[in-house]
Amino acid sequence: MVEDLCFHLHDLVQNSAAAGANNISVTISDQAAKDLITMTVEDDGTGMDRRTLVKVQDPFFTSKNFKKVGLGIPLLKATAQSCRGNFRISSRVGHGTKVRARLQKSHVDCPPLGDLRETLLSLLVGFDRINIRFAYQSEKGEFALASEEIRGQVGDLHFSHPEIQRFLKGYIHEGLARVLVPLA
Repeated sequence: MVEDLCFHLHDLVQNSAAAGANNISVTISDQAAKDLITMTVEDDGTGMDRRTLVKVQDPFFTSKNFKKVGLGIPLLKATAQSCRGNFRISSRVGHGTKVRARLQKSHVDCPPLGDLRETLLSLLVGFDRINIRFAYQSEKGEFALASEEIRGQVGDLHFSHPEIQRFLKGYIHEGLARVLVPLA
């Protein structure tokens, strides 16, 4: 298992970027009353055929030439299933990929969420030219952001610029503070 759910989130977004995605949608739905947390990442990357779609769930398969194994998706699938949840992946060549993992929050094996604020900041800065739409939903409300809208406000400045990072960090912290629910 992995340290936290943010590890999986980061891995999925990296996969989307590596697949040439221009747009990545990330949604975390925290349903405390139902004891569920659901993570969904959807992209418009190159997508996969049926054969590859089955293979990416095998820990001994990778499409990357520099790695011998690809553990990200198989680990997420195993984590979801071990936490009385489920895992779904769908893809079409030329249309992108959608990954969804649902976990029972109170299950003893359910990892903590992790530092979502820092993970989101890292993704926005690291994938500055990809349009990332993010939403966190809970009974306390919803926090959403779109990197393309932020990019429209900051102009030519890269998200790694210190002033932009400071703004992003504050914006993310403030937005998530209103809606984050403890995982267990």
